[in-house]
Amino acid sequence: MALALCALLMSAACGADKKAGYGEIVRFAKGHDVVFPGFAMRYLGERQVSHPVFKPGFTYYDFEVRSPRSTQTVSWSSGTGVIDSASFKVDGRPFELELRGSILKKGWLREDEMVVWPQDQFLRALKARHGEGRAN
Repeated sequence: MALALCALLMSAACGADKKAGYGEIVRFAKGHDVVFPGFAMRYLGERQVSHPVFKPGFTYYDFEVRSPRSTQTVSWSSGTGVIDSASFKVDGRPFELELRGSILKKGWLREDEMVVWPQDQFLRALKARHGEGRAN
């Protein structure tokens, strides 16, 4: 019993790969998969991109998205400070990735938290929260 508890605690501390549901806050760690129904996401890290007009540049957070039929990189950035989701598709199905902020809750997400939604579910939740469609 103690050995099983120790193994469980070690896997949690090491950021073991985990299963996740859509529309819920999930923790992620560099190099570890978060497995959603139909695909897995792996945080690759962040990168800085310079821009001639916006002198601070942009920080991008990159994720590898793998399904049985495809692999792609999805990047999220807060841009110039407007926190919005990043749209992406997996095998033709549209999704939204939220970092830093989510329509699920007021306030900020932790730096190691994300929310992934099927786009139709995201739009319904956004409408329910704000009483309107997506404002872009």
